[in-house]
Amino acid sequence: MTEINSAARWTSDHLMKPGGTAVYGAQQRERLRQMADEVRALLREYRADLENIKFEGDKPFEARIRAFLASRPLAQLESDLRDAVNHAGKLDAEFQRRFVKLPEKRKEKALKREEEKARKQGLEAARTVNTAGQLNGIAHTLTGPGSDEKSVAKKNDTGSEGSTFLDFLEKRA
Repeated sequence: MTEINSAARWTSDHLMKPGGTAVYGAQQRERLRQMADEVRALLREYRADLENIKFEGDKPFEARIRAFLASRPLAQLESDLRDAVNHAGKLDAEFQRRFVKLPEKRKEKALKREEEKARKQGLEAARTVNTAGQLNGIAHTLTGPGSDEKSVAKKNDTGSEGSTFLDFLEKRA
């Protein structure tokens, strides 16, 4: 008989199978919902019976208050069962979020990081080459082909002898 009970018992291996948490959660929700309904029916009946017990000297509504207070643990049990129904419903959603979707999200983030890193490296390499080329071109323009290394400003009379590199850049812009 223990083999029959162990065969019908849920294990972690059952939950790890695809759809296992969904099936288990649905079964437990139904079972807990039935238990909560039974407790609610019992609570109403119990509270009604307690309200009918009256003592000599009771004030108005005192029996009802006494019944409410005496049945409060049963009402709390019903509330806890309803909460358990909600928690059982969240079981599959949490499993999916933390064990199925998380690796996919991490792969996507890793790809984005790699793409961003490659893009940044590509831009940095392009900037380096571009900046070196620009500086080389500017240097050739400023010094010219001759060995006298006279500035562009002096050769072209674009400014006074006090012209600077910044003046040259402003004029080109």
